[in-house]
Amino acid sequence: MPVDFEHLEHLTAALADAVSLDDTARSAMVGLLAVRDVFRVGVAVDDGAGRELQFVSSDEDRLGPHWIRWCSIDGLADLPLVRTVRTGESVFLSAEELRSRYPALAVPNDQRGTQGLATIPLLADGRCLGGLLVSWSAPQAWDAQQRAFLAAYAAQVAQAVRRTMAYHVQRSTAEVLQRSLLPHSLPDLDGLDVGAHYRPGADHVDVGGDWYDVMPLPDGSVAVSLGDVMGKGVEAAVVMNEVRTAARAYVLLDPDPSTVLARLDHLVSASSSAEQVVTMVYAVVDPTRQELHLAVAGHPPPLLVPAGGTPRVFDGPLGPALGIGVGPWPVSVLPWEVGTGLLLYSDGLVESRERDLFDGIEDLRDVVGALEDRRRNARELCARVAHALTPGGAGDDVTLLAMTSVAPRTSASRTFGGDTTAAAHARHFVDEVLHDWDFGDDLVERARLCVSELVTNAVIHAGGRTTVTLRSDGSHLLLLVHDEGGHGRVRRRVDSAPDSISGRGLMLVEALSSAWDVEQSTDGTLVWCELDLADAARADLAS
Repeated sequence: MPVDFEHLEHLTAALADAVSLDDTARSAMVGLLAVRDVFRVGVAVDDGAGRELQFVSSDEDRLGPHWIRWCSIDGLADLPLVRTVRTGESVFLSAEELRSRYPALAVPNDQRGTQGLATIPLLADGRCLGGLLVSWSAPQAWDAQQRAFLAAYAAQVAQAVRRTMAYHVQRSTAEVLQRSLLPHSLPDLDGLDVGAHYRPGADHVDVGGDWYDVMPLPDGSVAVSLGDVMGKGVEAAVVMNEVRTAARAYVLLDPDPSTVLARLDHLVSASSSAEQVVTMVYAVVDPTRQELHLAVAGHPPPLLVPAGGTPRVFDGPLGPALGIGVGPWPVSVLPWEVGTGLLLYSDGLVESRERDLFDGIEDLRDVVGALEDRRRNARELCARVAHALTPGGAGDDVTLLAMTSVAPRTSASRTFGGDTTAAAHARHFVDEVLHDWDFGDDLVERARLCVSELVTNAVIHAGGRTTVTLRSDGSHLLLLVHDEGGHGRVRRRVDSAPDSISGRGLMLVEALSSAWDVEQSTDGTLVWCELDLADAARADLAS
């Protein structure tokens, strides 16, 4: 049958914008579905040694407007597509040939009305990366022109698959390297809450120069910093690591912000990377938790978040970037009261091709201002702000560090093994601690259920040790479950299948708590939820 080769031109244009395997598979399937009599398309990718293939089809439950759902198929199964991937050869089957050679496929294909089926290998650099599956609703002649079209189509898809797989490997490597240079965890501090968020940019695969740090000092004060080395790649990462390491040493010698920044400026100016420029915000909270000493070196100004008030952008004196060789770096002394917050951020959060820096800072202030006081805590602030300002990701790295002053609170923590007994031991721990704190039975039972579900989820997805922490500030009980692995495995309810164990568990947590969320760091995943003490007290009175 005649084939319109304009489909190849459309495919080329679509694949040019593909940056992920999902994008490539979607473009390949949508393009072939436009071919006459084609009603079903599938893409298989060999992600390893061929023992298992990742497969997605154009079926309604697999291909949505904004998502793709892959599944796994046995790399040794007796299927036309598996044979093509294994041998690197195309298979062309009429309806009768499909029934006789693959009887197990006869019923589903007859129900679909398949009159012809072909599987074509995705060959690139002498290797079969996967295969295309194409089904027709009318008999096919399989003439030379049609086979040439399918081979050319598959060749373009194969090159795109090779490119996106390489991109994925490079990007994953860069992200692992970047995260290895950031703090593996944040310290637990008296009178302070700290939270951080890091997400690599989408426009590159090189490691970036963003960093943040939190450093408790021997006299009880705490130093926090966030900075950015201009540029990307290994050189920027090396400078970033040098500056962060040197800053920790200089802080121990003298934590005064102007002194620390002056010493870092000399370090960057004298380094072999003469073209590197570093921007940075550095602050110290005094041991009494009453004053904040702040200095800015060429970096976007931090956001000050007063308790129950309107956030404001720091408008004090600013110093130049580090590495230029000029100063000074004036220090501003600000009051630091209970409930006050400080938000440091990189320019990737507020600046993009579509939004200039100053508009982005105003947007940041508006987003934080719209949050209720309870949601302005350091633990939530970073994640909520990053999601609001960069919902679909950002071209540059996005890094945030938040610190809030908190009143004294009651806390207890215990670590459990990564086995099936962890949930039971965690429930016993919660029961013991909360009864010791004189909480009512309704709250204890809610907390037991939430912790049980979260610990079970952590054991299933991470398999390592799990730490459960309970904190009470007089109005809410905070439950935190931290695992030592499984980065990125926990998802909010919208991404959870209704019939999955973790999906039901997280839906139960959402129903029982006033708020919950998931945070990832270099040392694992933290899932937390809050229980309202007033609601629990009312429930106890009613019972």
